[in-house]
Amino acid sequence: MGVIHRNSLGKYFVIPIIVNIVLVVLLLWAGSGLGTWITSLWDTSQGGWLSYLGTAVEWIMPVLFFVLFILIGGSITIMLMSPVYTMISEKTDTSITGRTYGATASQTASDIWRAVLISLRNSAKQLFFTLLCLFLNVIPFIGQILSLVLIFVINAYYFGYSFMDYTNERYRRNVSESNANVWRYKYLAITIGAVYALPMYMFCGTFVAAFLGGVSTVAATLAQIEIESKDAQ
Repeated sequence: MGVIHRNSLGKYFVIPIIVNIVLVVLLLWAGSGLGTWITSLWDTSQGGWLSYLGTAVEWIMPVLFFVLFILIGGSITIMLMSPVYTMISEKTDTSITGRTYGATASQTASDIWRAVLISLRNSAKQLFFTLLCLFLNVIPFIGQILSLVLIFVINAYYFGYSFMDYTNERYRRNVSESNANVWRYKYLAITIGAVYALPMYMFCGTFVAAFLGGVSTVAATLAQIEIESKDAQ
């Protein structure tokens, strides 16, 4: 917390919460609009079951979109917050090591694009492995518990990967090198990501996780600097 206070990083932690609020409003608006459009496909003015169906659709679609946000909101937030988290990680590094990382506008844009691409790739893998784990639910009790645990570990790993990659990006590691680095310190990735992933299991936990994103970025940066420095020695 001392690093956060010394570098006045706390103010940046509010940004993802605002981003999440905007996302929720947009998704609810999109869900409501889609529900209205679907209802317009048939005549509800005559009452009867079509009228009830139309009302149900108009209520259900915003709820479905909100549930979608709960499921993937964490990944979307990390993707949108990549520029901010990159800056937080760099400031943390500089405060500890004294190193500065000058970059041109084109290099900065390239770094942001790289972070977005890795987030998209990781989100796709995360979703794929999560869906595979859901098949374990066909096994009563043991399969359901195993599915829940594996999904949590998978989400934690890929969230942790994102927070660690801001340092890998700054050290100019390519995607293959980043993969190798995160896999080498996979227990660190899972630990850091677990802090971000755990609130996802709570109602509206995405908002809590959004606040923790900045903290996780600082923690990942500090841990990587310490561990890699010890390994180098």
